[in-house]
Amino acid sequence: MNEVIASILDAEKKADEIVKSSLEKSKAVRQAADSDGEKIKNGAVAVFKLHRVSAIKEAEKKAASEYDKILEEGKSAADKILADSADKAEYFADKTVKNITG
Repeated sequence: MNEVIASILDAEKKADEIVKSSLEKSKAVRQAADSDGEKIKNGAVAVFKLHRVSAIKEAEKKAASEYDKILEEGKSAADKILADSADKAEYFADKTVKNITG
């Protein structure tokens, strides 16, 4: 009978050790997972920042290109108006002089 009781007590002791060991391993695995998760998050944030900087630079290039295009179109339109008005201005100036001088 004593052997059975000793065997049961030994089994309980081993079970307690297994539970304790499992809890420690579980804690270590959870800490490693938290650490790995933090590393992954930080890596993703760094990659996102690089993509953001790249996207901003690309947007600035496109905006500058579009600005230059609009500016050139405006300059061309202004040059055309100036050329067209130069002919008309001379015509009306001659007409005004003739009206005044008779």
